[in-house]
Amino acid sequence: MPAPRRPYNYLWDTLRHTTVLRFPRHRLATFGRTEIHYQLVSAVSNQPVLTHLRTGLVIAERPQILTPDLFSQRFQGFGDEASAFERFLKDNFSDTFRGLEYSFRNELKSTEPHRTEAGELAKNIRRDLDARDVARAAVIVGPENGWSFSLMKFILEETSQSFAVNLRELDERGLFNPDSSDERNRREVNALFRKAESDPALIKPLAGLLNKTRLFDEFQDRFFSLINRARA
Repeated sequence: MPAPRRPYNYLWDTLRHTTVLRFPRHRLATFGRTEIHYQLVSAVSNQPVLTHLRTGLVIAERPQILTPDLFSQRFQGFGDEASAFERFLKDNFSDTFRGLEYSFRNELKSTEPHRTEAGELAKNIRRDLDARDVARAAVIVGPENGWSFSLMKFILEETSQSFAVNLRELDERGLFNPDSSDERNRREVNALFRKAESDPALIKPLAGLLNKTRLFDEFQDRFFSLINRARA
C-alpha cells in the first residue's frame, strides 16, 4: 500500500525545527554533478539521551534548462515521503527554480546511535569539519520523525543559493538563446554524442569537435563516461 500523505502542517513543523548548521563551501556546479557529504543529527530521546547520526551522500546532477515538468521525480532514494515533499515544493516554491531544473539522489550510508545531546553532537561535528577545512560537507539538525524532510530542506536551501550563479553561467554561454552560435555548437555536439554511443570510432572526432567549440569542460563528464563504456 502507498504511504499515507503527510499533512502540510506536519511538513511545516518539521522544516521549522530543522537547522542547517553547516553549508558546503561551494555552490552546486553549473556544468557537472556535485557530491555533498552530509551528517544529519536528530534527537531520539532526552532521558536517557539518545541521538541518531545519519551520514550519507547527496548527488546533484548538472542543472538543466527548464522543461515543463519541473518537480516530477526529482528526488530519488529519499523514501516514501519524497512524493509528498515534491507536492509541497510545487505548491509553495515553484517560482524559486524558474528557468532551471535540478535533480538529486540520496545515498544514505549509515545510521548510528550516540549518547550525546543532538545540538552538542552537531556542533562537535561542525568544529571538526571546519578544522579540517572540508569543503563539500554539510551538518543538519532536525527531528527524528521526518528526517528525510530535513535533508530535503537542506537541498532546497543549497539550491536556492546556487541558482543565481548557475543561471548566470548558463546565460553567459548563450544556453537560453537557441539561435546563438554556442547553442548550435551544442546541438552538433549532442548529435555526435548520440552517434558515438553506438560507434566508438566517432569518439576521436567527438573529442576534436569538443576542443574546436571550446565545450570540452562543459561535456567532460559525459565524454569520459562514454570512453569508460567503450573500454568495458
